[in-house]
Amino acid sequence: MQSRKERTEETKKLIVNAFIELLNIKDAAHINVIDIAKKAHVDRGTFYRYFENKQALIEDCEEDFLDKLYFVHKDLLSEAKKRNDYSDMSSFIEQILTTIEENIHMVNALLNKTGNISFQEKLRGFLIEQNIMTFKQLTNHKKLTKQTDILANYTSSAVLGVIKFWSGNYNTYEKSDIVTFINDVTLHGVINFIK
Repeated sequence: MQSRKERTEETKKLIVNAFIELLNIKDAAHINVIDIAKKAHVDRGTFYRYFENKQALIEDCEEDFLDKLYFVHKDLLSEAKKRNDYSDMSSFIEQILTTIEENIHMVNALLNKTGNISFQEKLRGFLIEQNIMTFKQLTNHKKLTKQTDILANYTSSAVLGVIKFWSGNYNTYEKSDIVTFINDVTLHGVINFIK
């Protein structure tokens, strides 16, 4: 028998999944609470027990995903520090992309289907923070330089573009394609692709 907490989490997940399924059919602007509740097989009152409105649902999805990425990144940084070998970043990249892949429909919905770039900006900001943290750890520099700041913004925007592209073309590109690409660009630079 499920506990109350398990039932609560299950109902919330039903609502989130229903919303994501609807986003694959129509734009967020054309989805309302009644649509979401109907798809989740709950009444509107149940929806409102979990979320104030549709925007609160979207923000909850965004925060949940960013939390997952944060904890994976934190664990990976800890592991990288122990290893102290950065000649191949593919396992690091693969674990981050696995988290994205486990949430690919939500990521695609948030980046490509809501019609709102606020999540892109949140994710970009998150990636910048994580990149700066990573650069500081890898280089043992505690002070942020102008070059580090520019590099963090550059790489974060590039990675965001790749994530957005992959989530929208998930059936065409394997995770291994994306891992190889990001690893090659990270280790060898863009110029390597045009030689």
